[in-house]
Amino acid sequence: MGAICGKEKSASKKVKPSQAPQQQPSSTTVAAARQAPAKAAVQQPQQPQQQQQQPKSAAAAQKEPIQTAQQTGSSGSKSKTINVDKELHKYIIGTKGSTIKQIKEDTNCDVEIPENGETITVRGSSDSDCQRAIDMINKIKGEHKTQSQKDKEHSDMKDDHEKEHQRTEELYKKGQEKVDRIAKERDDLHKQADKAFESGDKSLGHQLREQAKAKTQELEKASKEASKSVFIAKNAKNDKFTVDLHGLHANDAIELLVEHLDGIKSNKGKEFTIITGAGNHSDANGPKIKPMVHKLMKEKGYTYSEVNNGSIVCTL
Repeated sequence: MGAICGKEKSASKKVKPSQAPQQQPSSTTVAAARQAPAKAAVQQPQQPQQQQQQPKSAAAAQKEPIQTAQQTGSSGSKSKTINVDKELHKYIIGTKGSTIKQIKEDTNCDVEIPENGETITVRGSSDSDCQRAIDMINKIKGEHKTQSQKDKEHSDMKDDHEKEHQRTEELYKKGQEKVDRIAKERDDLHKQADKAFESGDKSLGHQLREQAKAKTQELEKASKEASKSVFIAKNAKNDKFTVDLHGLHANDAIELLVEHLDGIKSNKGKEFTIITGAGNHSDANGPKIKPMVHKLMKEKGYTYSEVNNGSIVCTL
């Protein structure tokens, strides 16, 4: 019985291979296995994010050449500046920006006009492009005037007219001495004729009256000579297609103008400028030469237009 029990005990200790106990995994291995699915779950959503970022990267790559072109192209490394009165900036810009756009297209330069200040900056890829833009701006600048410039020009013009009027008066004075002398001689003859008639010497009276009439003709001649000398002096620097009548006696001025026009009438189609003056030194009745010249132009059938308040241009 004891032997049998021993065998049973031995038999109970033997284990079949199929029933061999499995090795227990370590705690580290178990934790790693548990974390693996979690990491996979975390990593899987990141893949779509990378796919979404890829288009952004492509868009950025497309913008890079544009930014480079702006830096090295029209806005380039070259620049020049020009001072333009703030009042004239509107002419550089043009209607709805048309002028500044034309400058950019013609010169490949950017034009920077400040909101405050007068300095305009042009930027381009070369000095020659910048200079062409500056030249275009300079041309526009020269074609327009600020209000202060206009006021100064008007003031200067008034001063010039006043000086010219004084010069004309001085020229007249030189011839006026002769005119005044003849006028006095005529008046004396009239007085002597009156006395002769009063004394009953009609023959002497008629004789003195005839002498007075001759003096009147001499006076008119002297007056015309004085006007002509003034006319010649005033127009010494003008060409034959410009005459200045400003300051002359009205009737003499028209006669001298007719005489001058007769001398150049063979130049058909040629423009002819007549300076009449605005009549600033005329009496309360207004200018005298100006309306007489307009009337003459109509009578002779000349086409004419008024350039300003003191001159006209006609076509011969």
